[in-house]
Amino acid sequence: MSQTASERIRLSEFARTPYLNVLTYPVLDIKVARSRLEQLEELGVEEVVFEGRTKIGRLGLVGIGTVSVVVRGVIGGRVHAVKIRRADANRESMLEEYRLTEIANRIGVGAQAFAATRDFMVMQLVDGEDLEDHLRAIRGVGTRARVREILHLLLNQCRKLDLIDLDHGQLSDLRKHVIMAGDMPYIIDFESSSQRRAPKNVTTASQYLLIGGRCAPFVKRLLGIRNQGPILEALKAYKKDRSDGNYARLLKTIGILI
Repeated sequence: MSQTASERIRLSEFARTPYLNVLTYPVLDIKVARSRLEQLEELGVEEVVFEGRTKIGRLGLVGIGTVSVVVRGVIGGRVHAVKIRRADANRESMLEEYRLTEIANRIGVGAQAFAATRDFMVMQLVDGEDLEDHLRAIRGVGTRARVREILHLLLNQCRKLDLIDLDHGQLSDLRKHVIMAGDMPYIIDFESSSQRRAPKNVTTASQYLLIGGRCAPFVKRLLGIRNQGPILEALKAYKKDRSDGNYARLLKTIGILI
C-alpha cells in the first residue's frame, strides 16, 4: 500500500467533509463532531495532519483499530499521535486506556500518554516499522546478536508489565502491537489491558516470537534454535511461577543469557 500525500488542516476544518469521515468514524454525525471539536480544543490541538499508509478515503492515517483511529495532531508546534474513539467502539471512553497507559509509562513501557478526554487520547508519536519487518531487514555480521538484543528489550518490557500485574491483552499478534522506532521496540495500544486478570505478557509474546507467530520459524532460524521443546518447558514453568529464576531460565533457553 502506497504512502498518501500529507495534508494539513486547521482544527476548525476538521468538522467539514472529507475530514468529518475521520472525526466521527465510521458514522457521519455533525452533533458528535461539534462535541469532539470542543474536546480537541481543550487538549490544545491546533492542526491535524493526515499522513500514513492507512487510509479513509484519500486521507492518510497513523492507523485504524477496533476502538480508535489515530491521526497526527499539532500541539504547541509539536506533532503528537491523537487517538480518536470510534463511534462504534465497545468502549464508552478513552480515559481507562489512558489510565492504564500511564501505569505502563511509569515503568518505562509504551509510548508516552500526555492527556485524554472521553473521545481522545494524546500520545507520543512513535514513527517506525513493525517488528517482523525490522527483524527481516537485519543483515550482515552480528545479525544473531542484534536479534537477541531486540528480543531481550521486548521481553524485559513484558516482564515489567507482568511484575505490576498489568496484562496487555493483545500480544498474541506483535505485528499490530509492537513498533520498532530505530533500535527500540515500543509496546502500543493498551486499550484491552487489565489489572483484573493474571498477566501473561512474557508467555504470550514468547509464543508469538518463537512458537506460533508468523515470524517464529524465521526467528528460530536466526537464533539457531532447532528444538522448541525446551522453550515450551521454560514457558510452562514461568506460567506456573513468574519468578526471576524462571524468567532467567527462559532467556537462557532462547540464548539471550549465557
